[in-house]
Amino acid sequence: MKVRAVIGGILVLSAMSLAAPVEDIRNTVHNLATYSNDTDEVCVFCHTPHGSNQSFTGAPLWNKPIDNTVTFQVYGGGQTTGGTTVDQPGDVSRACLSCHDGVSGVNTVINMPGSGGWNSSGTNLDYRGSTLPWKMPWPFAIGKNGTGENYDLRDDHPVGVLYRGDETYPPASLKPTNTEITGWNISGDKDGNPGPTIGDLLRKGKVECVSCHNPHLNAPRFLRSGDGNAYSNVCLACHGK
Repeated sequence: MKVRAVIGGILVLSAMSLAAPVEDIRNTVHNLATYSNDTDEVCVFCHTPHGSNQSFTGAPLWNKPIDNTVTFQVYGGGQTTGGTTVDQPGDVSRACLSCHDGVSGVNTVINMPGSGGWNSSGTNLDYRGSTLPWKMPWPFAIGKNGTGENYDLRDDHPVGVLYRGDETYPPASLKPTNTEITGWNISGDKDGNPGPTIGDLLRKGKVECVSCHNPHLNAPRFLRSGDGNAYSNVCLACHGK
């Protein structure tokens, strides 16, 4: 009986370790309504059911103005150690950077809660006791190094970079895109392979912010692995070193 109990306990722990983390933004630091005196709506800081940003398609019903002409300084001056070109962040990453660039107002929205508050240039919600644009501080703003506001992504993992796991790239030791991943928060089959797989994490074949992070996830650092990169699980999911 004791042996069975031990085996049962191991199986339960194994199942728990493989269970994907749950999406519940209300219980995360992305619940910005916690810091607002204007609204108790959680989603309005990023999304709106009406009057969304029609010129931006990187995220659904986006409620923030985004300057798509901004040029970021990218990793490696535009090239990885394996020789892969690092492009500008894709639209889905620019959605994240519309707060995390350290320049845009976290509390700036196009459509205010309620009626009659639409402004294509954006209006600032009362946030932390002020209606001034509240800019993400360093180090939470990955595009803002120290006190500068320079759209600098050179010291971060490259986004907008084509994943080259189906070719031989020794410097990065990337795994094939059909490599299966277990226990992660991954929704939808994007590459047609049984999975979920690395290919399901990519956007148009590229690594973007959402490849590793889900902004709605109740998990450390919003990592899809749910484990805060324990034992480098996030890194080793793609890099075979």
